[in-house]
Amino acid sequence: MAKAAFPEQQQWASLGEACQMLQVNEATLRRWADKGLVRTYRTPGGHRRFAMSDLKALTEQAQPAAGDGSTQGAMAEAALRHIRRRLHQRTVFSQAWYEQIPEQDRTRLRLFGYRILTLASDFIAGRSKRQNLLSEARSVGEEYGAETSRLGLPLEHAAQAFAFFRNSLVQGLQEATPREDTITSVYRTWLQVNTITDEVLQGIIRSYDKRYSTGR
Repeated sequence: MAKAAFPEQQQWASLGEACQMLQVNEATLRRWADKGLVRTYRTPGGHRRFAMSDLKALTEQAQPAAGDGSTQGAMAEAALRHIRRRLHQRTVFSQAWYEQIPEQDRTRLRLFGYRILTLASDFIAGRSKRQNLLSEARSVGEEYGAETSRLGLPLEHAAQAFAFFRNSLVQGLQEATPREDTITSVYRTWLQVNTITDEVLQGIIRSYDKRYSTGR
C-alpha cells in the first residue's frame, strides 16, 4: 500500500495513538505498516503518522489482507481463510472457549491471531532478527494471556482458543505449500512455525502463572 500523496485529505494518528487503538505494541504496528497494511506518511520532523481509516478497518474487521505475493504471504492468506471459515461453523459456537468470549471482545482476540500469522510469516522469510521475533512472540502470548484471563477464561480454554488459531495456521501452510517443495523444505517450515507458536504458548502460560502467583 503506497504512502498517501495528500495527507491532509486523510485523518492520521500518531504511533502511540495507533498502538492504543489497535492494542498492539510498536514493533507490530511498524511491521504492519512496512507490509503496507496501514498507510503512513512522515511529518517534517520524521515522525510516522498512520491512516485512521486503515486502523478502523483493522479493529472492525480484524481480517486485513496479508498477501504480498510470496509463499509466506500465501500461507497467511490461506490461514485467514481457514479462520474465517471455521468461525462460521456451528461446531465452533458450541465450544466452551468461544461461548465465554463476548462478541465485542472476539475482534480483539482475532487481532492476536493475525499478529501470530505476521510473526510466523516474517520468521519463515527471515525478515527480521530471529531473537527479536521470538521475543515479540512471547510478548504477544503474554498479552493474549492477560486478555483471556481478564475475560475470565481458565487456562484450559485459553489454550483451546490458541490451538484453534494455531491449527488454522498449520492448515494454511499445508494449502499454500508449493507442490514442488521437497520434504526437507516443508519440514523446515513446519519447525519454524512451531518455534514461533511455542513461544506464544509459553507467553500465555507465563501470563497465567503471574496472575495466579499474585492472586489477581
